[in-house]
Amino acid sequence: MLAVARRLYARKGYQQTSMVEIARASELAVGTLYQLFPSKEAILRSLLEDRMDELVTRVRAALDGRQDVRDQLRQIVETHLAFARDNADILRLYLSGWIGYDTRTRQRFGNRLDARYERYVALLTAVFEAGVRSGALAARPPRRLAVTLAGLIHAVIRRGLRERHIDFTAEGEALLDVLLHGVLPREPGSRASG
Repeated sequence: MLAVARRLYARKGYQQTSMVEIARASELAVGTLYQLFPSKEAILRSLLEDRMDELVTRVRAALDGRQDVRDQLRQIVETHLAFARDNADILRLYLSGWIGYDTRTRQRFGNRLDARYERYVALLTAVFEAGVRSGALAARPPRRLAVTLAGLIHAVIRRGLRERHIDFTAEGEALLDVLLHGVLPREPGSRASG
């Protein structure tokens, strides 16, 4: 049923999709659908929460067994961008529809999604903590580094959702280069190519 709702939301838009259409397309009685989910909002929230849980699961799996912090950061960026590519429909729906939600809906979505987002940031923070502790990364506040990395990734994703021709692989590599090396020349007088 969630997959059907996802397809309908992506095709018709959240506002234009009714519970009756979701029930019909899912081959459920409308009453049964309302027992499972009291509203379209509850369905969308469940879809978004599932996607956030999936992102955390994918990133954890990508980090499993990797010790080198640079490799871990590369895996985080690659995994998150691949996740965005795989879920562009729901991300586009979420970002484009956000403006149309009333304040209470935004707050309810925000509170529940923020809790999941915090799990993701905690995962990134642990990577940065280990990197700082080992001396592989500069001594900077790990949570700030985690939030910065997540923000950079989100900026690439938002751009990719608007400009569908974007090369996520190249953008991810550029993001990592800036994160790991900064924007200043590596040697006095040196120039970056590209």
